[in-house]
Amino acid sequence: MVLELSKGDLASHTGMSPETLSRKLSYFRKMGWIKLEGRRKIVILGKGSLASLI
Repeated sequence: MVLELSKGDLASHTGMSPETLSRKLSYFRKMGWIKLEGRRKIVILGKGSLASLI
């Protein structure tokens, strides 16, 4: 799954500050759940792992 949103847009949609979102995305990347491609593309690699957080 690919999300083509800026980090600012995603932060706004999720009710997070851009700084908090950045920390979460860094953690998700380190866990191998996502891959960041440029400024506007987030590739979800571990959909099941992310879903378990909800």
